[in-house]
Amino acid sequence: MMKPFLGYENLGGFLLFIVYFLSVSIIFVQSQSSANDAVVMQALKSNLSPPKSLDWSDPNPCKWQQIQCSRDNRVTRIQAGNQNLKGYLPQTLNNLTELQVLEFQNNQLTGSLPSLAGLTQLQNLLLSYNSLTSIPTDFFDVFSATSANITGKIPDFFGGDAFAGLTTLHLSFNYLEGGLPSSFSGSSIQSLWLNGQNSRSKLNGTLQVLQNMTQLTEVWLHGNLFSGPVPEFSGTNSKF
Repeated sequence: MMKPFLGYENLGGFLLFIVYFLSVSIIFVQSQSSANDAVVMQALKSNLSPPKSLDWSDPNPCKWQQIQCSRDNRVTRIQAGNQNLKGYLPQTLNNLTELQVLEFQNNQLTGSLPSLAGLTQLQNLLLSYNSLTSIPTDFFDVFSATSANITGKIPDFFGGDAFAGLTTLHLSFNYLEGGLPSSFSGSSIQSLWLNGQNSRSKLNGTLQVLQNMTQLTEVWLHGNLFSGPVPEFSGTNSKF
């Protein structure tokens, strides 16, 4: 009888090989990602010429002052406010895909802000008191501030040309009030969560502007005080 090529006695070794292969692959991907982070951080250092008091001399940016990394050497925090930094931020900054905190307030930064599109882990951004000249239209594509105690009306710029690349806007469970901004008309927003506002008057008015939000695939508006007819949304995940 012909012996099977992969019999029971060989299965354990085969599975061990698969586990080993996957482990090596994961380590390789992580090392590549951390190496990419290091390239971005070296570009940042070159652009800003940090003072000696801010020790960024080590080849490993995870050992720099005001920088924090994860266990696998991915940059998670850049907290370089009030450091007398001069220069501009590299356009590759959004390659730091594990970045959670980005702080450069009270420095002397110039030039255009780089796009932050793709930084889905970013939670805190402080860039005040610099001399930055412009914000790119694709500055970010995801904005989520759920349960963040935000009050007042929804700003017009979320739907305007300032953030033309914005596709996700999640502002649920805040204290927003008033109507939906007319700037939403024709915007690129695909996912819109405005449900569960805690303000006394909640979000209100008509939903007419939604008819012109042709990119919408998901809209949650329940727990508010909207009035008037509900637009037709075929193929859209909607909650009113």
